[in-house]
Amino acid sequence: MRLPGRRHLEQEEVLAAAAEIAIELGMHAVSIAAVVERLGVQRKAVAALWPGDDALVAMTFSRIVSAELTEVQDDVLSQESPVEQLAVLLGSLAEPVPHLDALWVESWSLGRRNRALGAAVRSEEDAWHTLIESVVRSGIASGDFTADAPEEVATHLLAVVDGVNAYSLVGYDTDVDRLRLLHAVARTHLGATLPTEDQQAESAPSAS
Repeated sequence: MRLPGRRHLEQEEVLAAAAEIAIELGMHAVSIAAVVERLGVQRKAVAALWPGDDALVAMTFSRIVSAELTEVQDDVLSQESPVEQLAVLLGSLAEPVPHLDALWVESWSLGRRNRALGAAVRSEEDAWHTLIESVVRSGIASGDFTADAPEEVATHLLAVVDGVNAYSLVGYDTDVDRLRLLHAVARTHLGATLPTEDQQAESAPSAS
């Protein structure tokens, strides 16, 4: 029988433990030592998979936030028209998710000194930008939206979301309506009036 400290580890097990730590305590708490303590194993078992804290922190961040993007993207692409896609996308972006908002904001700061994390943050932000831009481009092609620079529209929408998320973490301007702000950006840049969540629910086909 193997001792707990000597058992074989897989990268997925280490990442799962690191993700739990990040969500419970914050990105700053993620380290090889913290994972070793949580799993009850010897340090060399984790260090063999992750030779340094920086790489582990970066991969943990990517694991958590990419899962959110995949879920949102599936919801968005299940909609038939670009207008419906953008409405669902903005509704998702406007939804407060405190633990994810905190992870993003903290990672922007930590990424200044952790180069691997900084690269991961830029990559994940680019992935969100790509999704938004693709929806905008589809709407321009279909004639639903009017815009000369879809990449700038995506940047503006992300900047609004990121800024308001940061505000919410310290209770600044808590009455701000995120969805209203995002819809205002869509109207300004795209000439699009998007359905609200209530209107989308009313137009959705009822279950038989």
